[in-house]
Amino acid sequence: MSFLQMEPRKRSESDSTDADEEPAEEEAEEEEEEPRKDRVMQWLAPFDSTSTQMVYESEERMSSAAYSADCRTLFITGSEGGTRTVYAVNLDDPETRYPISEYKTEDYYANPGSLMSKRGPMGGSVVRTSTDGNFVYLSGTQSFEEWYNEAPKAFIDQVEITTGEVKRVYETPDGFSEGVQPMDDDLSQLMISRQSPTQIGDSWLWTRSSEDYRKMTNNVDHSPELTNAIRDRFEVTRVDGITFWVTVTLPPDWTEGDKPLPAMWWFYPREYASQKSLDESKRRTNINSFPRVSTRSMVILTKLGYAVVEPDCPIMGDEGALNDVYTSDLRNNLYAVMQALDMKGYVDTDRMAIGGHSYGAFGTANAMIQTPFFRAGIAGDGNYNRLLTPAGFQSERRELWEMREVYLRMSPILWANELQGALLMYHGMHDQNTGTAPFHAPKMFHAMNVLGKTASLYMYPYEDHGPATLETNLDLWARWIPWLDRYVKDYKKYEEAEKEKEDEGEGRGRGRRGG
Repeated sequence: MSFLQMEPRKRSESDSTDADEEPAEEEAEEEEEEPRKDRVMQWLAPFDSTSTQMVYESEERMSSAAYSADCRTLFITGSEGGTRTVYAVNLDDPETRYPISEYKTEDYYANPGSLMSKRGPMGGSVVRTSTDGNFVYLSGTQSFEEWYNEAPKAFIDQVEITTGEVKRVYETPDGFSEGVQPMDDDLSQLMISRQSPTQIGDSWLWTRSSEDYRKMTNNVDHSPELTNAIRDRFEVTRVDGITFWVTVTLPPDWTEGDKPLPAMWWFYPREYASQKSLDESKRRTNINSFPRVSTRSMVILTKLGYAVVEPDCPIMGDEGALNDVYTSDLRNNLYAVMQALDMKGYVDTDRMAIGGHSYGAFGTANAMIQTPFFRAGIAGDGNYNRLLTPAGFQSERRELWEMREVYLRMSPILWANELQGALLMYHGMHDQNTGTAPFHAPKMFHAMNVLGKTASLYMYPYEDHGPATLETNLDLWARWIPWLDRYVKDYKKYEEAEKEKEDEGEGRGRGRRGG
């Protein structure tokens, strides 16, 4: 058994051993601390205090250590002054270091990757080396600043241990998103998991000598109408200059110039300290991924003639005070997106709904309070009263008693009288998330009922923080679709029918009075 030992700084041997004796001032000035040493230690049976021995030590800080399969080569990762270094040490000659990689940790796009590992002969993880022991491999993902134009690429580099020479073994071709796994220590073959925006994920065997691909699986796309839906990702700018991204999904038969569509927005507010941190949050986005459709993916609504809008919703503010501007940022985000949708002609802005899950449900209720844009909402497993999470929430670290007004302003139940539109809520009866305890939804529903608002609530037994069972998900869709049709897509038809009933009722009433 080996472990990494970081030693505290030691005093020099000239330190006084007499607790009552104070060293002279000159002696104290000359006194220096010995350099701190990190060590890789080996702990042997019988695993007592006397059965350890040092394998390797360094005056520089070591953050991790790993062995080759034969345990003769040690690979050290160190970090100093914002630079991460990886080097190899042959334990027969521990004074010689062989650099493997080095980069500035702040330079995200220059990351050379990490040492590839494998299961060792004793069951633990070891560094993967070539069969002759001369090479190691670095694997990683190359990201790009313009993530919206160029997708991340998986890569593997071969590094000669003694010379540090680097050779690229494999890189994801343009147009694909891939995961890569080696089939042997010399990387003569790789198993590639490949997908694209129009190609469902499949496994391919790649041979290094010929660079040929052999397809190993034949997976089937069971929802091609959703895969082939029209997707547009674009950037919007809100009134204060902050820019963020929106994805709109349209039915595959929609063409420019067609009538704008009713829309379902699905979103989740997130906090950022700056435009830079917001932009950095997008850099792992892979535009070459195959469209994922889960049981509750709102893109399913494109089959019913809806546009589905998925906007970022950045809440921007100083570190530690992000939520001071929650309500204003929420309004500005939604307004900027609505303007862009209107200009593009995608959406009928008079027929829009909004929804979200968890913090997205909280955001949904607030959106329907803070703006008049939405005729309906769908909110799942939400919190509607921030006074009941007094010790902080999401990125908010200030407690209720420090920032009472922020908590009050962000609590939808306290402003339910201003909520516009029809709100459908659902909640798992066994939601174990402390911030969204199941009692939140009935209290919000009660408030809506007292105020004469249009609301509906469905509580699902045995469900946690998110529907999991087939029965629950089918029931949700059976309720969502009529709700959206009634209050959004065909609201005029229902309003006219209700007016006719009212007119008929008044006519019958006049007839009875006349008789």
